[in-house]
Amino acid sequence: MQRPIVIQSFHARPWPKVIEMAIESVASWAKKRDYRYMLFGDEVMDLLPDGFAIKCSNRIPMMIDLARLLTIRQLFEEGAEQVIWFDADMLIFSTEHFDVDLTSEQAVGREIWVSKTKAGRWKAHRHVHNAVLSFRRTSPILDFLIFATERIAGQLKAPASPQLVGPKLFSHIHNLVNLTVWEEAGVLSPEVMSNVIDKGGPALNCHLREQTRPALAANLCYSLVNKKVDDVFVDEGFLLDAANQLLRQFSKSGLTRI
Repeated sequence: MQRPIVIQSFHARPWPKVIEMAIESVASWAKKRDYRYMLFGDEVMDLLPDGFAIKCSNRIPMMIDLARLLTIRQLFEEGAEQVIWFDADMLIFSTEHFDVDLTSEQAVGREIWVSKTKAGRWKAHRHVHNAVLSFRRTSPILDFLIFATERIAGQLKAPASPQLVGPKLFSHIHNLVNLTVWEEAGVLSPEVMSNVIDKGGPALNCHLREQTRPALAANLCYSLVNKKVDDVFVDEGFLLDAANQLLRQFSKSGLTRI
């Protein structure tokens, strides 16, 4: 049986410390599972069709959303049987327990995004995300996702949400066709990460109530660096603190009540 291929992409070094930590967690996990591991740089962007970057207003998240799909398809054309993509800011904090379903034709991650309402209450929004993706060669949806991403971008007349052809597209498709969801591969909003650092809090409790299984890996949302979300200012030091606390406190149990 051919080994699955785990792939990631990030620009040339030097890397931010939290990105280095996250990439190392994925590479280490792949090695423990005896999966093949490949790390790409900016060359994945060379796969984008002419004019795509302009249509996306050169928004990197949208460009990489298509680049990852095209890279996966290229690996299938070269003979791969299963390809697993991880964003560079995806931290596997419980490498011993984190695993992937090798039988599903495709799988996406679970997004639970906790934010504050106008009334000041914490609310969890439940979607899926593409910071982790697993495809088998037999998947019928990969080519459609590439088609849909290119088509959506091609019709843009103004700058769009950076999540348009990523989590938004995948969540709409999931609502219609019920994709396999990798529940253990999650996303943490800044306030949840702040509560992780503080070893508890209402946003974290809100997140935990929505989990069906404990998260064992999490997207740390590096794209939010130097931005304020709810009451939290996100910088690299903040993300590094969150990553270290996840590794210290939840490596054995996954993200559960403290």
